[in-house]
Amino acid sequence: MRILAIDVGLGTQDLLIYDSEKNIENCIKVVLPSMTQVLAKKIKNLNKNVFLYGMTMGGGAITRAIKHHIQKGYKVAMTREAARSIRDDLDRVRKMGIEIVENSEPYLNNREFEKLETKDIDFELLRGILEAVEEKFYFDYVGIGVQDHGFEKGKSDRIFRFEKIEEMISKRPMIRDLGFENPPPYFTRMRAVYKLAKRYFDNILIVDTKFAAIVGALHEVKDRYAIAVDIGNGHTMIGVVRDREILGILEHHTKLLDRERIEKYIVRFAEGKVSNREVFEDGGHGCFIREPPGFSKVGKVRVTGPRRELLKDSKLDIEFASPGGDVMLTGVMGIVDIILERIS
Repeated sequence: MRILAIDVGLGTQDLLIYDSEKNIENCIKVVLPSMTQVLAKKIKNLNKNVFLYGMTMGGGAITRAIKHHIQKGYKVAMTREAARSIRDDLDRVRKMGIEIVENSEPYLNNREFEKLETKDIDFELLRGILEAVEEKFYFDYVGIGVQDHGFEKGKSDRIFRFEKIEEMISKRPMIRDLGFENPPPYFTRMRAVYKLAKRYFDNILIVDTKFAAIVGALHEVKDRYAIAVDIGNGHTMIGVVRDREILGILEHHTKLLDRERIEKYIVRFAEGKVSNREVFEDGGHGCFIREPPGFSKVGKVRVTGPRRELLKDSKLDIEFASPGGDVMLTGVMGIVDIILERIS
């Protein structure tokens, strides 16, 4: 079994080519800057107008770069699909000073505009890297992790994202069900990366990066009850699991949290004493608890994510997750584990 797993984050895109005939230490691993970082650098180095076309991708760095480019006095035009990388609500994109175009042709042929293609993954770049080292660009399954808030006109993205999380966990609580073989239309970024991958591969699974991190942090954990915490640059997610079944999920914004607040959330969450309303009014996304196990039933708290150092001196019994001996494998290993459980 040969699986390509790609976890796309704000700063990096982490790749693992899982081969069931090899030890994980001998599988190919690549860490590259995320495409939003790459495009942001290109825009920063330009001294001319910019036209962005292509697919919906992650915003973050590219959004900041575009704002700065407009402030420098340059024009920025984008197709509708590309513009959704900034905001799904295109009226808000226009208010930033970005021109949204229906017809790309005049801009693609206009020498006054630099043309940049938007996409979360450059599969041709990956093909070139692999073929340069005599590796095949062939996989039995491809799993991709991106974060997508989802979109419904007139509704808070915080509310909408967590409504969909609760809906999914209520209907399909097993770890093997944490993904989409064909993402719904309201997840515009997931749909875009799915359509991109479909140009190359048949068997595809799209996973939210936060779920990938939670599952990866629990890689090879045999405890019946387990808690995993992913402390990301933007979001922090806490997951409680029993025998590969999701019992509850809590999601908050990392910038609003410190060590003590995270610790309190972990304990109270496991006890079933945190409400969705409390988390939302605290500035987070929400909380959904199907069945609280009680904190006493949980062993170590597995912690991952780029901001995991927030729990470095925790009073709780924590363990920093490093599946395969590499913290950068957490998300991609989670994607692989979800795929393996789906097909087993």
